[in-house]
Amino acid sequence: MRYRLDIFKTGITMLAMVTVRTLPFRLSLLVLLACMTPAGSRAADNWVEVRSPHFTVSSNAGDKEARKIADQFEQIRQMFHTAFATLRVDPPQPIAIIAAKNEGTMKLYLPEEWEVKGHIHHAGLYQAAQDKDYVVLRLDTEGANPFHTLYHEYTHALVRLNFHRLPLWLDEGLAEFYGNSTIGEKEIKTGTIDSGHLYILGNNKLIPIQTLLEVDHGSPYYNESNRASVFYAESWALVHYLMMDPDARKAELLKNFLTAYGKSNDQVTAATEAFGDLKRFGQKIESYARQTSFRIGILKTEQQSAEKTYPSRPLSGGELLALRGDFFVHHSRTEQARAVLEEALKDEPKLPFVHEAMGMYYWRSQQTKEADDEMVEAIKLGATDFGPPYFHGMLLLQGGGSRAESGEEARKSLEKAIQINPQFAPAYEALSHAYPRTPEGQKLAIGAALKAVQLDPGTLHYSVNLAYLLINNDQDAEAKLMLKRIQDSAESPMDRQIASSLEQTLQQHEEWAARRKAAGDNNATVGVVTSAGAAAPASIDNAGTPREFTTRRQGQTYAIEGLVSDADCSKTPEITINLTMTNGPITFHAVDFGKVSLSSGGGVATPTLANCGQWKGHQAKVWFSATPGKDYAGEISKLYFH
Repeated sequence: MRYRLDIFKTGITMLAMVTVRTLPFRLSLLVLLACMTPAGSRAADNWVEVRSPHFTVSSNAGDKEARKIADQFEQIRQMFHTAFATLRVDPPQPIAIIAAKNEGTMKLYLPEEWEVKGHIHHAGLYQAAQDKDYVVLRLDTEGANPFHTLYHEYTHALVRLNFHRLPLWLDEGLAEFYGNSTIGEKEIKTGTIDSGHLYILGNNKLIPIQTLLEVDHGSPYYNESNRASVFYAESWALVHYLMMDPDARKAELLKNFLTAYGKSNDQVTAATEAFGDLKRFGQKIESYARQTSFRIGILKTEQQSAEKTYPSRPLSGGELLALRGDFFVHHSRTEQARAVLEEALKDEPKLPFVHEAMGMYYWRSQQTKEADDEMVEAIKLGATDFGPPYFHGMLLLQGGGSRAESGEEARKSLEKAIQINPQFAPAYEALSHAYPRTPEGQKLAIGAALKAVQLDPGTLHYSVNLAYLLINNDQDAEAKLMLKRIQDSAESPMDRQIASSLEQTLQQHEEWAARRKAAGDNNATVGVVTSAGAAAPASIDNAGTPREFTTRRQGQTYAIEGLVSDADCSKTPEITINLTMTNGPITFHAVDFGKVSLSSGGGVATPTLANCGQWKGHQAKVWFSATPGKDYAGEISKLYFH
């Protein structure tokens, strides 16, 4: 496990330190917003779009207000960039901001908050998704820090972007620390005091430090929907101490903890090494949390008001409907999305974004053919975003895109998506499946899979896919390094099961490679690899059976993956199936298909006798028992289509 250990030290040394007294109120964005949005705004209720270098703002509060919101988010981004010079501050997916001028507009986007009497009305919402993040905020909101949630979630997005994983207390503590940032014309204040947290800490028994360190997502102390809890307050206080206390900064406690945690992967061991006796350290944090004065960080901003430089344009009726429908899709209100998007299609049927949004609706509804039709139409109409070519390539792969003609189109479409957005990890991961199962294609596949892992080290299946590709290409040493990484990051039982399966596969491959070397067979290739994401090429003898399988004892169980080139279900319940591998087809057999374990993934239909005629062209994984001497490689026990 690797951490970017230098960023905290770099960031802290660039903060000017001042001491403030705890007040019954705190400096917030309220004053700024009062200047931005006068009561009874006279701006026409027309929607505009403003594009800054890193954000897109759509608003019905007028050009000036939209530009100020864009400028505000640019300053928040600049805060992270200035404080942490080595930190990635731009998520690969775009961030689209919807700035609603009043409650009536907010109801259009978050109607669920008015559907139930007494439901809390949020001032802002951060909706993260794979292809884009949406921010919805209300400009006429009152309160101490109305956009705390937005900054909190934005911090989470940046943490996920830069770290393989962080302890939960540190992840939430950092999000609370930066969630309380306040923005001025010439400076940004970080580490400002959260009076709500102070109230909780002053009136409740704190969680013992060792217990706090061990809190995970399943712990009763953790409640993602309730940030007014001792866990959030204490995590904030601990991070505030590590980031702002002069002695903690001088001793580099946070850096030391991360270094120790990276080595041991055990929070308690790392904390004891970095912080000393945990009971005494807990007493220090409790005293710190209940003091009456705190230091805050002041960051001078280089970003100047850019009202005249951020381009603005009016949004058409169709664009506005498409925007709302697309937000509904990403906000998991798909049925509302469909009605709005159908209206948008009637209004502006030639608008690429409408078809892209409708494609996303069908994608979320698991209607893959309709989704692909819409993405293709968006591309034909001139869509410039990476989304349509990415989803088109993905959908081709899911629908049998490894066939020669559609496989090539999928590859080109995914490469186009990467050309538009070279930081989007999912496109690289998908591309690793689109390259042909040739030696040169497999080299490209490994490169694409490696890029996905580098861009998004926290997504487990990217690492698993890369590990299997490495095994399939006889790069066992590199695969072993990936296995160690996967084992270190495995938290859930499912993760540990995946890691265990990968370890077993690697051991089998190493044993096979050793026997191959001892036999002097340097030309044979791997034929027994279990893979969630890559085909395993096999060497074929003159009888059409993989050479490796002819040397295995009868009944030995294996797994292999490839493209279905033919299937024969005419002798029900007996079936045969051919997988196309690098050196030719491999045949597998089942005496009784009813006894075969069947499953599927990625929106692909589960194989049945009824759809046998549609198996050809699908990517399949076959578990089988070796049958030396037969005219097929093995007897099928399990079949997985994806």
